[in-house]
Amino acid sequence: MSQIYSMAIKTCRRIESEIKGMLLYNIFLKILLSVEKIWLDSYFRKAYPSGKFLKFLEKSHVLKNHIFAPPLFILAFSIFMIMASTPVSWKLHLTILIGFIFFFLFSMIIPRFILKDMEYYLKFKSEDINSIGLTLFLVSIIFFIITITDVGGLPLLHPTLRYSLNPKLTIPAFLMIPATALISFHLLEKMKEGSIDRARVKFRIMVLALICAAFLTLLGYRTPVVALILIIAIMGYYTGLFDIWEILGSFLFAFLVIMGIGYFRSVEEYSVTSISAMNFLKMRAAFTLNVLDMLSHLSGPTGALHGDLIMSMIPGPGDGPRTLIGKLISWRTGVTITPTIFGQMLVDFGTAGVAAGMGILGLITGAGYRIMKKTGDTFYIMLYALIMAYLIISVETGILDQTVMGYFAAGGAIYLYNIVKINRH
Repeated sequence: MSQIYSMAIKTCRRIESEIKGMLLYNIFLKILLSVEKIWLDSYFRKAYPSGKFLKFLEKSHVLKNHIFAPPLFILAFSIFMIMASTPVSWKLHLTILIGFIFFFLFSMIIPRFILKDMEYYLKFKSEDINSIGLTLFLVSIIFFIITITDVGGLPLLHPTLRYSLNPKLTIPAFLMIPATALISFHLLEKMKEGSIDRARVKFRIMVLALICAAFLTLLGYRTPVVALILIIAIMGYYTGLFDIWEILGSFLFAFLVIMGIGYFRSVEEYSVTSISAMNFLKMRAAFTLNVLDMLSHLSGPTGALHGDLIMSMIPGPGDGPRTLIGKLISWRTGVTITPTIFGQMLVDFGTAGVAAGMGILGLITGAGYRIMKKTGDTFYIMLYALIMAYLIISVETGILDQTVMGYFAAGGAIYLYNIVKINRH
């Protein structure tokens, strides 16, 4: 594995060198640095609320230290159910409760026993990670251009084009999300070392995030944008880049993005204008929860597809996982449906699958949280941010994309390596 990693780093370093030698890159960098100087010296920068703004929020131990702790997933799913405000069967309630119990047990209790001494853990060089980030960002932009060329327009302006998007092209385009996280990690390390001050790092990360969000929004997707917002918020929270009031503001902004893009698409695609954006969001939540209830009835204690849904994530000529969900509940042919994170586990392996699946996700999340808190290592803050952001989003969408599965698999592998390494010493 170390040889593969070394080869990947060498390749990325070579690509980084080529990128930095490009005229377009240097022009963009000069413009960015000029805008940065204007912003830092501007009246608006001085008028921006200082760290003393809403300082009383820091008196709360939870707000100051544990906003993004693993139990946030349980809270997020509970809020989702309240928003849906639709009755579901007692069986589904019991299944969700079992999932919550296993997630809490494996995320908050077990890591305390397997991750005690954090003196020995795997460390990564920020320069290497930055090279990977720049390479992924370049690849994602290339595939973004190919994607919009392939469909002949911007899906945000013409929502029907989303049905023509080729997943083989859009999936690489979404790599700009982890790319942004990796580059941000490098900048935060520079801040930690003292070579770049906090104001400059905040400006650069925000500009990078806005560029990434603009590309993702043009593709007409909202969940990747929300994932990006959450990743940057979590990284900023645990590194001290953002104040608590800014973190709480990011929640509001993410909520507005979900509501705004969803409503815009409904107006453009279905000409729905008779309901408000908030009511549309509630209707979507209710529909998704009803889908989960139907899947609960169909799956039984051992599941209905017995692993076929997981296998459908592998690229090929067959139907994707969300299409299979649509067929399973006898919905319209070819329509993709999100089943929530519990839905995919129920469909494949039933209630037992929920217990096992939530246990595994809980262990990955809990191990990541404990390593991050014990070491304070910026890389593990970034990795936890990536995993936690997609776990929160999975409340509605589930974890049904190859890239997202890859993030959890990579995180799980790194955490497992650390568990083994730590317990050997």
